[in-house]
Amino acid sequence: MPSASTSGEAGAGRVRPVEGWRGSALRALLACALIALLMWAWGRAVPDGLALHGQPLDGHPAPAFRGLHDTRGRDFDWSASRGDAVLVFFGYTHCPDVCPLTLVRLARVLDGLGAGARRVRVVFVTLDPARDSPKVLEAYLGALLPAATGLRGDASATARSASQWGVRWRRVTVPGGGADYWFDHTASVTLVGPRGHLRARYGYAQLASPGLLRGDLQALLR
Repeated sequence: MPSASTSGEAGAGRVRPVEGWRGSALRALLACALIALLMWAWGRAVPDGLALHGQPLDGHPAPAFRGLHDTRGRDFDWSASRGDAVLVFFGYTHCPDVCPLTLVRLARVLDGLGAGARRVRVVFVTLDPARDSPKVLEAYLGALLPAATGLRGDASATARSASQWGVRWRRVTVPGGGADYWFDHTASVTLVGPRGHLRARYGYAQLASPGLLRGDLQALLR
């Protein structure tokens, strides 16, 4: 009987290394699968392996500006921007601070690009079409960033486009101001790459350092 017991223990001892080997192999396979999944996710966020300073986006095609038109009544054609970088910002001309300062900062970014600025387009979408007529929008951009394209549409098209671009906004009535109002809105700039895909989003504070966005544009267009 003792010999049988010894034999059983020996047999168990022979099985355990095999089980340990299989467990290690399984863990290795799972680790490889996890690494592959992470690399796939990174590849979608950074399609060409380029790490940008802004918040990375999913790399999906940029939403169309359906129902919006420029100050001359024309539709925005994404195909005409292939090969160029596009910076999209939602704001309004009566904005007292964030909107004009954002446009000024973008102007500094473009100024530092020199000849490369020809391959960067800025699109300003108004959240306030009731007050921002084509004439008002054109004059506003002409004073702050003449190279920018102003887009506007009716309230429905504006709300739909803002939602597609991840812009949150709400109208706030000025206390004691009668019919006067302002907008609380997302103050970020979205970068669309030369192939028309969403690449990164830059917060208002990040734009205070023009070199960050400028460097990203140079790397993206290189």
